[in-house]
Amino acid sequence: MLIPELQSHIRSCLQENFGIAVEQVSIEIPGDRAFGDFTINGFSIAKAARVAPPRVLPVLEEALRARPDVESVTLVKGFLNFRLKTSHLLPQAITAVLGDPRYGAHSELSGRRIMVEYSAPNTNKPQHLGHMRNNFLGHSISAILANAGAEVIRANLFNDRGIHICKSMLAYQKFGEGRTPETEGKKGDHFVGEFYVLFERKFREQIDEYVARNPAEFEDWKTRQTGGRRGAPLTEAELEKAWRESFREEGFAKIPLGSECSRMLREWEAHEPEVHALWLKMNAWAIAGFLKTYEDLGVSFDRIYRESETWQLGKDLILEGLGRNVFAKREDGAIEIDLRADKLDKKVVLRSDGTAVYITQDIGTTVMKATENRLDGQVWVVGDEQKFHFQVLFKILQRMGYAWADHLYHLAYGMVNLPDGKMKSREGRIVDADDLLSEVSSLAAEQMKIRDPEQSIPAAEIARRSRVLGLSALRFMLLKVTPQSGMTFDPGESVRFDGDTGARVLYAYARLSGLVNEGHTIPAAAPSDLCRLEDEAERALALDLVGYPAVTLRAARDHNPGAIANYLIDLVRNLNRFYDRCPVLKEASESLRRARLDLCRATRQVLAHGTRLLGMPTLERM
Repeated sequence: MLIPELQSHIRSCLQENFGIAVEQVSIEIPGDRAFGDFTINGFSIAKAARVAPPRVLPVLEEALRARPDVESVTLVKGFLNFRLKTSHLLPQAITAVLGDPRYGAHSELSGRRIMVEYSAPNTNKPQHLGHMRNNFLGHSISAILANAGAEVIRANLFNDRGIHICKSMLAYQKFGEGRTPETEGKKGDHFVGEFYVLFERKFREQIDEYVARNPAEFEDWKTRQTGGRRGAPLTEAELEKAWRESFREEGFAKIPLGSECSRMLREWEAHEPEVHALWLKMNAWAIAGFLKTYEDLGVSFDRIYRESETWQLGKDLILEGLGRNVFAKREDGAIEIDLRADKLDKKVVLRSDGTAVYITQDIGTTVMKATENRLDGQVWVVGDEQKFHFQVLFKILQRMGYAWADHLYHLAYGMVNLPDGKMKSREGRIVDADDLLSEVSSLAAEQMKIRDPEQSIPAAEIARRSRVLGLSALRFMLLKVTPQSGMTFDPGESVRFDGDTGARVLYAYARLSGLVNEGHTIPAAAPSDLCRLEDEAERALALDLVGYPAVTLRAARDHNPGAIANYLIDLVRNLNRFYDRCPVLKEASESLRRARLDLCRATRQVLAHGTRLLGMPTLERM
């Protein structure tokens, strides 16, 4: 491989001239290739070697000029930019890829056991577009970390207990009338989700009644308010809206349905038989629906945890920590931890009635996962609105004395919106994952039919290919944006063949597959001569291939599949330029045709590897 060879050369040069061993030598491919094929940050090298830049840079420049494979070297503002001779770059790049089935893999994380937890749905509603981004991020990050050498355990946690689950249970108990998913002809998670939405609607109605009956309480509440987030006075309408929202937490038990829901949670924790039977039945419906969704999305797990199996451990650990003064009991009986010294405020970990809160089970689950699996690190794929929660969780576990608590990572991702606005689960305004996959697959089928005006592809094959294309288009669009960024998802845009889309990547892969397969059927009258590859479009592709391992390593270090997705788009752009400038099967020279076929084979191999890391299924024919 070219870059490791060049890095070794630089290290030897530093050792020979300055007697200093430097482990990390960063060689990058510049964004603007007019500067050269590769660039070296001379300041970083000088710092690592503990030698002043004016001393080290001329030595490195001379060492590079002396190499027979280097065509030119320029020193620009502390950066050494150099270009390799085409006769060396192309053969080395193609040989490196074709000679290594694992090209793009690394060993940086070798020996580490890392658990990646993703999906983690609540068993009170179906999965939606936001869950899809979560599922795809977790699945891809698992593959990327494994590609970097880690032993990765993919985990899911069903949030199957708590006040939110009791909401759908209570609504079904009151209004279900014995109906089932089977009697209604619905997926179980969709069926259960309807009762969650029903609870929220009925709950809002009771809030309206409470507000109308208690004007004096509202007036008293207003006097205690200091204004909005920026200190500006709130309008009467804003104040009333804020008061209504306060009932979701502080005033929940004042509302009849809230009070009943809290009682149901206490009964569940006390193992009341009727409540447990209802809980088991509705969870089974929801989880059966989830499993079908996972199958359709191509998402899988090595371990399944359930909050109902870990919350008690969390309570026990908190009570044990209370005895060690990690936690403190308040006058009302609630147990909390004071994290103000860490700028995280106080946090209740057990309610005053003894019931668990969300972080209770997270403590139990995290300890259980680490203990059972002998983990070196844990990654959670959870929306960025939970940043504070994970900061608190990690700090609590550190306070509890777990050494591995220093190796916990929250992969926070931004909200996914549609062109017409946000989704709201409580109101039933969500984009269902199952429906979205069907919609995108239908859009993909329309695109394929446009490209098959003679209707030569059978309908069943169109359906199969469009399902693959739809899934890959979804994955790509939800992964190409840096996880921390919010995004707007446009289903129609995702299946276009002329944009920065998964459809374009899949088309490039299928076209390469057809070309390579057809090339193999032509009898070889002359061997491949890679030194014949001299066009700038061929150079651009070769440099893309050389730079691929650095991209997969950066994706692992940054927990960012978007680095790979955007690399694939750039690779496809350069591939299309190559097609425009360099005929392959129609090339008259046999040896040049064979060389270009080898370049296509290498590009196809990298495309296949990159799409696998993103979890994208591919098609040999479109």
